[in-house]
Amino acid sequence: MVSDENGQITVEAILILGFFMLIFIGVTVPMAFNARSAAIDTSVLADAKFATEQIAGAAGTVIVNGSRRTINVYVPGYKSGGINIGTRICTDGSYINTTVAINRSTSGMNQSRVIESYNISAKLFGTGWTLTNPAGGAYISENKGTRYTIVIEYKSINSATANSLALTNGCTGDFTGDL
Repeated sequence: MVSDENGQITVEAILILGFFMLIFIGVTVPMAFNARSAAIDTSVLADAKFATEQIAGAAGTVIVNGSRRTINVYVPGYKSGGINIGTRICTDGSYINTTVAINRSTSGMNQSRVIESYNISAKLFGTGWTLTNPAGGAYISENKGTRYTIVIEYKSINSATANSLALTNGCTGDFTGDL
């Protein structure tokens, strides 16, 4: 009889341990996916802020007519698995303005909606600055994450990277991140 009781205790212990493992996995796996999503959002926002500050800092060193500076800037974006994060960089003449729009697909449908939109600004030296891309657009727009070559001349910031998108409304209008 003693051996039957030991076997009973072992089976009960295995069942209890299995039950706790199911609960643990059921709670931690969804939390891990949420944490990954939040980490991507945070990473793109940090990269966008850094790009804005990098451009403004370089523009601050170009303070006289005829001076010029070329920098490489990573403009972030992300597109995968129902998440689309777009970044738009433009200027109003006195500030570099960056908008990051985060879209997520609605469940069961093939539509996306803006969940969050963040604005980041950095002061430029003086006023009257312009920003153009090779296609003549008034801002740089990105949804995949690309390194851009930016040529900064006095009062002019130009993207020399051919894949920057030409969009016409500059810093005005709504930006949804859909590119």
